Amino acid sequence: TKLGWHQARMSGKALRNQILERTCRGRTTNNGIDNAIDKNQIESVHFIVSPYVRTMETFHGLVSAWCDPDKEFGHIEDLEVRKMLWYDRLAEMGITWHEDPRIREQDFGNYQDPTLIRKAKSERHKFGVFYYRFPNGEAASDVYERVSTFLDSLWRSFDVKRSNNYVLVTHGISIRVLLARYFRYSIDQFNMLANPRNGEMILLAHDGCGKLQLEGRCELDVKETKNNTHDQGISDEMKVTGFNFYRKLRIVPKHHMRCRNIRLSDKA
Repeated sequence: TKLGWHQARMSGKALRNQILERTCRGRTTNNGIDNAIDKNQIESVHFIVSPYVRTMETFHGLVSAWCDPDKEFGHIEDLEVRKMLWYDRLAEMGITWHEDPRIREQDFGNYQDPTLIRKAKSERHKFGVFYYRFPNGEAASDVYERVSTFLDSLWRSFDVKRSNNYVLVTHGISIRVLLARYFRYSIDQFNMLANPRNGEMILLAHDGCGKLQLEGRCELDVKETKNNTHDQGISDEMKVTGFNFYRKLRIVPKHHMRCRNIRLSDKA
């Protein structure tokens, strides 16, 4: 959608700003002297993208913050040629990427009937989000298994220093499962996590001791713009006006939280 593209582009600007801010800070030595950071090195970004069309298009919106394909290559009519030239330009700027199906969306079944999916999601809320398996599809616990192998691969990529910054372009359930897997959240803690909104970014930073720490999240500020012309067929639109940074993850409302009732003993 038009809003979806706008959200992706604004998220790309927020992401690029975060990286540039780190560049501008510099590094301070023990003698208190600021050393300039190698700009090309610190700005290198490797994107790992779910192979779904919507995540690939989100990736395109994100990286347009570095190089806008319409402005730079819009004069080229062949779309495939335009795309390859754009990718080459991004690579020159230190922007690389690859697809990984292990961070794809949770499988809801091969062919989704809207009525059956609504029924299944209602059952999932009663049964428990983590363990409920969709007919011919997956449970969140299945996503957990494939995300675990993905994290092993990601850590090996860290070891060879492929890039100084990594961005995962993926889906809400995959983000929540990845956080639960890495930070070892309990099932109850997993159930408390709210699904990230469109374009929302969860930021993790290396602590210098071999671990990642949660820095916070960037959430887009989306507001409704009124149509003051009163023309028929022209409706009000939602528009991204900026983004806000929060230190904590968003959680579901209290009445939606599901906690296990675990007894202390047979007498409790």
